Amino acid sequence: MISNVTKIISAIMSFVFVIVTMANGDKPGTEVVINEDATNPYIMEYGNPQISAHRSGANLAPENTLMAFEYVIENNDILGVDIFEFDVQITRDGELVLLHNLTYDDTSNAKEAFGHSNVTPYTYTLEQLQCLNLGENFKIDGEYLYRGLRGEDIPDNLRVVNCETILDYIENNSNEKEFQYIIEIKSPAFWGKKAADKLYQILEQRDLLSRTIIGSFLPTASKHIDENYPDMMRSASIKEVFQFYFYCRMNKDLDELDIKYVALQLPYGANVMPWRIEIINLGTKEVINYAHKYNIAVQYWTCNDAENAIYLTENGADAIMTDKPDMIYETIYNP
Repeated sequence: MISNVTKIISAIMSFVFVIVTMANGDKPGTEVVINEDATNPYIMEYGNPQISAHRSGANLAPENTLMAFEYVIENNDILGVDIFEFDVQITRDGELVLLHNLTYDDTSNAKEAFGHSNVTPYTYTLEQLQCLNLGENFKIDGEYLYRGLRGEDIPDNLRVVNCETILDYIENNSNEKEFQYIIEIKSPAFWGKKAADKLYQILEQRDLLSRTIIGSFLPTASKHIDENYPDMMRSASIKEVFQFYFYCRMNKDLDELDIKYVALQLPYGANVMPWRIEIINLGTKEVINYAHKYNIAVQYWTCNDAENAIYLTENGADAIMTDKPDMIYETIYNP
């Protein structure tokens, strides 16, 4: 009985230690430690993080649209994008379409078009979704550039698009640059498994598995990938991130765990952690050093702040996902 009580107290004390130290930055004198034996292709040379266009550059053009990808490709000399990050969900007829939110309500005219709210991809076919204007609520400097476009007035690059079209456009217009991809599966429940199956097929056919990391907040999707597609690289789930952080703070041996992920995709900055930023810091040298020690890349979202970008770069981040790749590129590479 005493032994059990002691174990419980020890576990509670360990948890409290982790929590109360989460907000702390690195100890004075902490330095970046380079893993010279790293084989992970997503671990970058120190001070040269990759720039990832989050939702294909959500501040530049309507997110997750062909128009956004076209903008990045045509202007990449001043954007410096290395990685395209986008989100996929499966439709009723088994197509993978790009969408970040669970519904089209916030980014399009979906409520008007279908006569109800909560319009989800898996309840409609790709053809049915073609009536949507994905630029409906996009604005720059307070102006809605594409609001009100309907029917034939909606340009093709603002309509719902499938994953194959996007990947083929990039690969055919990349000017010999080999872009990498971060693709997040957003379809919930069993739809996530179907989305993973379809995504694997698409990537394998285009020989893009080695240039793509799959992300998902949904444990069903991650588990399905591990069980069926061991050659599909993925990032850590939410549970795995907490597990990693505990091991890091307690300086435990991560090799005790059966790690399946190749990257941590972590939030950083008040814009993505408005109330949590004071109690947790995932951007420290300690976190990045520990990940690199175990051949794990560290990528941060969604960094739209120059000061945060400098901080993460100096601490050894491997990639910065941003809605503003032009600003981040200028900050890091052309100060």
